[in-house]
Amino acid sequence: MNTGDGIGNGISFFPSDVLVDIFGRLPRRALARSQCVCRTWRDLVSAHNLNPPLLPLPLPPYFPRRPLGGIFFCKLGYESSTCFFAPPGSRRLFFPYEEEVDQLCNGLILLHRDGTCVLNPATGRCSRLPSLTPPPPRVVAAAVSESLAFDPAVSLHFDVFVLEELARPNQGEVPQQLKKPQVVRSFVYSSSTEQWENREFVPGRCAPGHLYDVVATPGNTYSPTVWSSVYWRGSIYMHCRNDTLMVLRTSCGTYDMVQLPGKPGNPSDMISLPWKSVLASYERGIHYVERIDKLQIRVWTLTESTYGQLWWTLAYDISLNRHCHMIKTLPVQGMVRWGIVGNRGGPTKLTNDDDYSDDTDVDNNDDEEEEEEEEEDGDGCGYSWNSYSDEDEDDDGDADSWDEDKDNFIDIDEGAELLGPPSWRDYCEIVGFHPHKNALILIIHSAVVVYHLDTSRMQYLGDEKQLDGGPIQHARSITGSFTYRPCYADVLQDGQS
Repeated sequence: MNTGDGIGNGISFFPSDVLVDIFGRLPRRALARSQCVCRTWRDLVSAHNLNPPLLPLPLPPYFPRRPLGGIFFCKLGYESSTCFFAPPGSRRLFFPYEEEVDQLCNGLILLHRDGTCVLNPATGRCSRLPSLTPPPPRVVAAAVSESLAFDPAVSLHFDVFVLEELARPNQGEVPQQLKKPQVVRSFVYSSSTEQWENREFVPGRCAPGHLYDVVATPGNTYSPTVWSSVYWRGSIYMHCRNDTLMVLRTSCGTYDMVQLPGKPGNPSDMISLPWKSVLASYERGIHYVERIDKLQIRVWTLTESTYGQLWWTLAYDISLNRHCHMIKTLPVQGMVRWGIVGNRGGPTKLTNDDDYSDDTDVDNNDDEEEEEEEEEDGDGCGYSWNSYSDEDEDDDGDADSWDEDKDNFIDIDEGAELLGPPSWRDYCEIVGFHPHKNALILIIHSAVVVYHLDTSRMQYLGDEKQLDGGPIQHARSITGSFTYRPCYADVLQDGQS
């Protein structure tokens, strides 16, 4: 076989578009190996962007061995807008609980305090973003229009995307084939340049014009353009109005769209913890979780082919009726229960330093960084920086008291199904996707649990009533949640603006 230009191995007989179509149907591993055959194949794969960002990336060494650091809950009608639900023994973290988490991406948090800030609770560092000057007139009003993009496997720098309002579709009967391709515009802040810039995204290979129209068409008060967004391997996945997913390809400058599966949603379903969520798992990709009944959920996985098509596959159809019956009679005495971790204002760590042991410069400089942080009197984000001591750690044990592979598993009684259908008091709420296991975090009948999708086993974390502390009004709710996986490296500033 000739491995130079492809002559003599038969590929010269095929037009390039035919080869691209063949490559697009290959599994990712086979596609990667095909680039080693000859220079022509490698150039075709690269020229048509068939390779990135779909090939799997290695897990960064900055993530600890025990990645589930806890869960941030956003609240409305309470003294604090945010609480942190974590295993026993977790240290108090550097986070202003009076502020609400807007975005969380691979250990970094986007929030607002006299401007936009990016914070890493694991390192105690924070950077304030410069304001957009002049303020853009067409920025999507909701805070969820801001998307944080950070992947330490690629770079320690981060980007923040602020989506502009989409141009409204043309009025009147215009044939779809005669409509001009619509451009999606965004303001982008890059920590590498420390500046904002304008970016345009043109339609990609899977961007039906009718889906753009349903997203751009104004909705009611409770129907913003973007409900939520997640970042995964070079792309931003936006859960938009009218059950549409918009994908911004940040490296290519294109966008794709696909209809969300399942039954149509109701905007009122998104006011509190949503019944429908687009969730990202670092190792497992993009999922759409839908609650279709009180105790029934469906999990769909998004497939992105190398030739640009998107489709959903139903992975799990789950009835939680038996699990709910088990929780009602669950004896929690003796269980290792999670709780609310307080905040004392200092740049503390979420986990013990020995959770992360890697021969990198990040690990070797931990002690020096902590000493520098303790000397700081203030930071550029408006927070006070107090020194941290071991006295700040909870008295009920250390981080080793929780073992996520062994503790609090609940064996389901097969006879529980005979107890009858769910009552009006029974419910299930979607919290998030486990950061490193094929599992969902749910609230089932006032219990926060981990539901393992492959085995249908349930793991008890704690009581939902702990999230109800400090109410200041009768009408109150949990409005959002973020599963937290600490990252021990960043390029944020050490308390300086």
